[in-house]
Amino acid sequence: MRILIAGNKLVMAAARKANGQFAKGASGNPKGRPKKEREQRYTEITMTTCTYKDWGAIVQKAVDQAKRGDATARKWLSDYLIGAPTQKHEHGGTDGGPLIFKVVYEDE
Repeated sequence: MRILIAGNKLVMAAARKANGQFAKGASGNPKGRPKKEREQRYTEITMTTCTYKDWGAIVQKAVDQAKRGDATARKWLSDYLIGAPTQKHEHGGTDGGPLIFKVVYEDE
């Protein structure tokens, strides 16, 4: 970690290699992942705010709306029940031809 001076403030900056990657042992997230306790508290608040009974009523309302032709309700239900569809990406070379890869090895 380096200490930089920006204006009149000291700024801690993670050491990076010339190519911009973090150097070994230097983290881009020094505080790390949020504590599990915070996640448990979030889940607890969510569960007390929206109970299973509430969630059931919300889903039932979406089902009723979807049956009446509401496209948004249909999409919401299908995304949650089946999962959002994955997007298909076609990759091709020039004029739709095959991709050609060239692998270059550098001596270490």
